[in-house]
Amino acid sequence: MEDLKKELEHLGLSDKEASVYLAALEMGPSPVQDISHKSKVNRATTYVMIESLAGRGLMSTFQKGKKRFYAAESPDRLMSIIENQQKTLKEKQAELETAMPMLAALYNAEGAKPQVRYLEGAEGVTTVRQIMERLRGEFIEIVPIEVAARVNEIMGDERKEHHHNLKQQSMKYRVLAVMETPDLSKLGSMGAGEYRIISADKFPIHGNISVRDDHVFLFSFKSAVMSVVIRSQEIADTIRALFEMAWENAESAPSKITQKE
Repeated sequence: MEDLKKELEHLGLSDKEASVYLAALEMGPSPVQDISHKSKVNRATTYVMIESLAGRGLMSTFQKGKKRFYAAESPDRLMSIIENQQKTLKEKQAELETAMPMLAALYNAEGAKPQVRYLEGAEGVTTVRQIMERLRGEFIEIVPIEVAARVNEIMGDERKEHHHNLKQQSMKYRVLAVMETPDLSKLGSMGAGEYRIISADKFPIHGNISVRDDHVFLFSFKSAVMSVVIRSQEIADTIRALFEMAWENAESAPSKITQKE
């Protein structure tokens, strides 16, 4: 009986509600004083518990002569509690999903501490790329093409899959490709975007920087493969401004390349 009581409590019934319901279930239609005695709950509290259980559809009452009897409903009614809980959870989930954009905006409001994650190795690069793919909107990148290519050789087709996933989103992008020699064949296609080449001799950059939405993604390839994710609107906007400066300076370069879908 104690195990059954615990199960009912897990369903949301209180300790005394469970005791009263089990007593009424075992006894059948009974006066309140009998249910009180069986459940070991005082009479006044038993009335309150019966009313609460009746509100859940688990008990009912009827008059017989001068006496009022109380009866437990079928245990099948307990399933309705689970169904109602599931319905309530779905409704709460829908409400939370609606509120999430506003909550996220508040969380990332000015003055909030940036979120920073560090990941190591090829698996870390894959994880960070997946985070980037889940975001939306235009993205910008600064990529040391030859350096990144050496890492991608280790990772196999993962880079191609990453580019394919981004291409499926049909989003605009701009890439500053740091290259020793301009070579279109080394540039991955991610859909409708624009590449501009900057000299690796003049700007010896060994890390990759990507910005999308309020995320900044940093990849270090020279000594060890390491990835960093920074979530901060302020930092993302700062990196974008620096990118725009570099983009404007590269605009007159004869090695400007545009890709179309």
